[in-house]
Amino acid sequence: MQKIKALFRKEILQNFNTPIGYTFIILFLLIESFVFFYGFKNASFWDRNSSEMEIFFMSAPVLFLVFIPSIGMRIWSDEKETGTWELLFTLPLTEWEIVIGKFLATCFSFAAALACTIFIPLTISVLGDPDWGIIFSGYVGMILLGLTFTSMVLYISLFAKSQITSFLVGFVFLGIIYLLGIQKLIDLLGSEYFGWLGIFSISKHYETFRLGIFDPRSFYFFLSLTATFLYLSVIHLQKKR
Repeated sequence: MQKIKALFRKEILQNFNTPIGYTFIILFLLIESFVFFYGFKNASFWDRNSSEMEIFFMSAPVLFLVFIPSIGMRIWSDEKETGTWELLFTLPLTEWEIVIGKFLATCFSFAAALACTIFIPLTISVLGDPDWGIIFSGYVGMILLGLTFTSMVLYISLFAKSQITSFLVGFVFLGIIYLLGIQKLIDLLGSEYFGWLGIFSISKHYETFRLGIFDPRSFYFFLSLTATFLYLSVIHLQKKR
């Protein structure tokens, strides 16, 4: 545990010792706030005249497709670009400790961005009477979705040599994974042949939390998917050692 803490601390310091670590969080907060309060056309908070946060939770996955690859693009590429990739394997750390340390550090940046959005429901509570049960459920869904996306980026960026490549590969991979489960796409491809994709639909399982439903199957889906990609990262590192 101490070794994971040490690696976690090192990654956090690297993330926030440069303006880049703060820039992505600020951009996420500004864009999410703008979309919710001002939106597009008649979809702004003031036009809707409602204390619901549906637009906020609907736009979050789309922003995650860009935001999480952005904060995760340097997870491994920094090690490769600075020449410390080989040095990483000489440290007294197991593959699991390396993966968990980097995963938690990336999740910290993602969690910090989410924490900054708490002013949105607080503002709504001053102006109206929001349903705190749905808000809590929505945030739980965002956290689980973020954990899953982070584990995916952690794994897929192992195959990239630069930060730009890591971002692009992560963005495309997450986009494909997220779109595959959308019902409209399944209907377009032919539900009789591709209906089974709905079982693995990230968007479908996220939807349950957005609607305020705590489905144990959705918890299991996100947590098992996260564990699977963390395990794949460990296997990849073991082959590289």
